Amino acid sequence: MKNNHNKIIIAFALFLISFGIKAQVKFGVRAGLNASTVSFPNLPNKSEKIGFHAGVFADVPLVEDFMSIQPELSYSTKGTSFKVLSEKQSINMNYVDLILPVSFKMSDFNINVGPFASYLISTPDYTYYNNNSVLVDAFKKFDAGLSAGLGYNFNKMMIGVRYNQGFIDVTEDNARVFLGSGKNAVGQLSLGYKF
Repeated sequence: MKNNHNKIIIAFALFLISFGIKAQVKFGVRAGLNASTVSFPNLPNKSEKIGFHAGVFADVPLVEDFMSIQPELSYSTKGTSFKVLSEKQSINMNYVDLILPVSFKMSDFNINVGPFASYLISTPDYTYYNNNSVLVDAFKKFDAGLSAGLGYNFNKMMIGVRYNQGFIDVTEDNARVFLGSGKNAVGQLSLGYKF
């Protein structure tokens, strides 16, 4: 039985290598707008925060003209807006995102779905207005979730919409009592160029 498993692993590895040799890997850049929020239940008058994302990606064909993997590394501004005493405030969270979608191509359109992992590179704080206390290191560094989107390709250019839903509560214990548990959610509109 163990020999059969080894044969399957070797055959799969050779299959991937043969694809890698034949595959015409392409690279590109992508940038655009973010509309983000964090699902803090205790945050007053919460609304979406507008930001941006910019990054690089690769297109690695698995099945020619149908399916590819598109790993992407990007910088993304996230967070949420809210109002306290009619004054608009924001929690600004800057992440590096690693997105690993599988892309299914249908003529000039493509559907993308796959996991993502994020690392918080900023140090956002939260000011609790009832007693004017500032919570330092209020948010966790790591996030992960699922990304899904739709794109349209024309020549080497592309336009796409994508939604990234975090699955991890990003609130640290010291902030959870004020904000509640919160998960990132980001809608993105982007333009890209494939070299």
